[in-house]
Amino acid sequence: MFREILNDRISGSSQLLEAALNWLEKLAASQSPLPDGALERLLNVHRGMACFYHLKRFFSENDLSVETLTEFRRGAGAEEKNMLDAFRNAFPAAVGRTAVYSNSGMVAKALAVLNRPLEVNVALCAPEGEGRAMARSLAEIPELCPLLLPDGAYFSRIADVQALVIGCDAVSPGFIVNRSGTRAVVRLAAAAGIPVFVVPGALKMLSDGEILAMPLKQGGPPAGDDSVKWENPMLERLRTENITVIGRD
Repeated sequence: MFREILNDRISGSSQLLEAALNWLEKLAASQSPLPDGALERLLNVHRGMACFYHLKRFFSENDLSVETLTEFRRGAGAEEKNMLDAFRNAFPAAVGRTAVYSNSGMVAKALAVLNRPLEVNVALCAPEGEGRAMARSLAEIPELCPLLLPDGAYFSRIADVQALVIGCDAVSPGFIVNRSGTRAVVRLAAAAGIPVFVVPGALKMLSDGEILAMPLKQGGPPAGDDSVKWENPMLERLRTENITVIGRD
């Protein structure tokens, strides 16, 4: 299970955190010790995801047990509930077509709590194609109608939606970290006068200095082509201008 979490290139940070907590729960239930350096490895592999920063810090100050894991989950769950309540109150009632970007479990939960019909444009997010998983998640929610689009078509249709809803891997007063391409879609939405909502999951808050100092997760090249130079930054940081960050005072 631990190796699967390390190798995951599709799931959002909230989903990866849940998988990590399930793994820790099995360790705690069997009274197995936390492997040396395991949480540091998660933080290093999934660089830029604030939840693993908080997870490592918590369990460097507390021994792993069923009780401490329950405490950690309770705090994260309360934070998530408050965020979802704030999103439901802030999201415009008139919006019938929205767009999302990347694979975010928190965004899926946020749209679900609206409990009303919505058409949702979903970007494929090549080369990993994590948008497929996001579209499948949204299709399981009653009243949501997701449309999966290649990245080019998705970006060209931003002006056709009424709101953009995204998650994030880290957030501070001045910045967010999210999937590469977020800056472009936010700028397109702002230029078209479309409101942008960021719904942070639990354990995403850091200081500006911490976010600016964080190395960010990188992806690998496509298989079988060594003839061209290739870069695949999976995450990027952007300022919170033109963005409504849910839960931020």
